[in-house]
Amino acid sequence: MHPYCIFAQANTNIIPNGSFESGNTGFESSFQHSSANVPPGYYTITDQASYHNKDFKDPVGGDHTEGGYGLYMIINSDGTPGKKAWCGMVDVIPNSEYNFSLFFCNLYRLLPPKTNFAFESGDVKGNDPNIKVTIGSEEILIERDYFHMFKWLNASTIWYSGEHKGPVRVCIENLNSNATGNDLALDDISMVYIRTMPFGYKHPERISSIMHQDYTKPVVPQRKVALSEYGIVMDKKDTLNNGVYAIQYKKPVVIEIVADTAPAYIKVDRVVLKNLLFSQSKSELLPQAAKELDMIAEWMNRETDVRVRFIGHTDNQGDAKLNVLLSEQRVSKVKAYLVSKGIAADRIETVGYGGAFPITDNAFEETRKLNRRVEMEILK
Repeated sequence: MHPYCIFAQANTNIIPNGSFESGNTGFESSFQHSSANVPPGYYTITDQASYHNKDFKDPVGGDHTEGGYGLYMIINSDGTPGKKAWCGMVDVIPNSEYNFSLFFCNLYRLLPPKTNFAFESGDVKGNDPNIKVTIGSEEILIERDYFHMFKWLNASTIWYSGEHKGPVRVCIENLNSNATGNDLALDDISMVYIRTMPFGYKHPERISSIMHQDYTKPVVPQRKVALSEYGIVMDKKDTLNNGVYAIQYKKPVVIEIVADTAPAYIKVDRVVLKNLLFSQSKSELLPQAAKELDMIAEWMNRETDVRVRFIGHTDNQGDAKLNVLLSEQRVSKVKAYLVSKGIAADRIETVGYGGAFPITDNAFEETRKLNRRVEMEILK
């Protein structure tokens, strides 16, 4: 067995030393280790990033691990594409779902801008980590720190093992290849078994384009924005040293979303029921959902050979296991409503995937709400 492998257990993190509380062990890296100064191309496990490089700032609150010893991983990227910041091996069982999660943040000190404006795509120096996670050869997650406020950000997704059995390699890469300012910290990397699926289960294709015919994908336009719109305020008390500032986040970011005119991909046999709405974090149908369900009931009563499957999805907020349960509860309510309208229960299948299959960015509420949806798939 690979020295970094352990067996999957329910409710147990199968990533060895994912919190780095055991120090420099249980993982591999394309970067070289240094216990003192950390120049480009090196990493270390530490409780104080600023001690190892004068250009680094400590994450807000220090170590992310609750009740830990204060340790986390810092990587001084050297701009070489394809280098893996962190890799570990885990043992998985086939036909099962796992919740993968990590925390990361920017380390490179922000210099005060020369003007009172910034660009929404990130700081002009390019010091925003862009995280990619792969399990085996499958890319499962990409997340970017656009606002780099030295605060820990969570990135998570649900991974389906399929035919994978035994050791699988998990890797984290920083896609930002700028020579300076692409440095990051990692902490609390976890992978937790959720459930094994029934025999014969077929996982849906991992695509981000199953959407209603009327849907147009939202984008964040590149526009010049006053720093005050981000809630960024700088004054004398924010100065650290030598003109370097600690920028304080004063209010939530609100980003203007505009429609992209590019046509959306359409899968004919599956549609998003865009009027099927729920209260956030609840499974009760809102009153406006009745009209759409009544239309489906009328259609199914007319087309008596049709069978359908309702697929529930949530956003990525909150606990992954609870999101799976919530998505299952929501589609169960849809089924119960249709049965009350005279549709035979055996003509309706339901399944919930939680936040595993977003159709758009989860970074902002304007787009995140589109991921809270029910899809209907026509089986016959």
